[in-house]
Amino acid sequence: MSTPHAGRRFPDRAALCRRARGFTILETLIASSIMVVALLGIAAVLPTADMSLHQSGQISKAVSLAQEMIEMIKNDPFTELPGYSGVDTRTTGTYPVDDPNPPIPGNPGNFMGGSNVTKWANDITLYLITGTGITGGYGTIGVTTVASDTGGNPVLRKVTVTVNWTDSGRPYLVRLATLASAI
Repeated sequence: MSTPHAGRRFPDRAALCRRARGFTILETLIASSIMVVALLGIAAVLPTADMSLHQSGQISKAVSLAQEMIEMIKNDPFTELPGYSGVDTRTTGTYPVDDPNPPIPGNPGNFMGGSNVTKWANDITLYLITGTGITGGYGTIGVTTVASDTGGNPVLRKVTVTVNWTDSGRPYLVRLATLASAI
């Protein structure tokens, strides 16, 4: 009669016990070395990722500030837009003058240029005061006539809003432009 295990060799009990005891010191050293190399690679990327996250936050704030000013300008009469040309938030003398001054509440003919720029400059400064914003930031505005009618009257103007700042000694800027029509 034949047994189902005939002809097969089984390892002895001592060999099984030796294998079941764990890893050798060489295996542990190799595994530890691989783990250290992987962790060092990850650690080397962290400062770059942190800097990229910081810069993207600065850009996001600058875009938000520029868009804020464009939205305020859109509410002003087309004929008053040239008053914004040459505005620099570092120099209050470049701010347009509200007309009438003070504005009449609820009057759709109010030109709020000076108040708008003052608010915008304060918003840029607020980011600086809170420590979460644009370092050394300031804004500029440019207005140019793009098209005129046959009588030479402007019918299309380009408004360019720029937010500038420095970070780690390097200058940055975000520039947004929009078109405003007399129609």
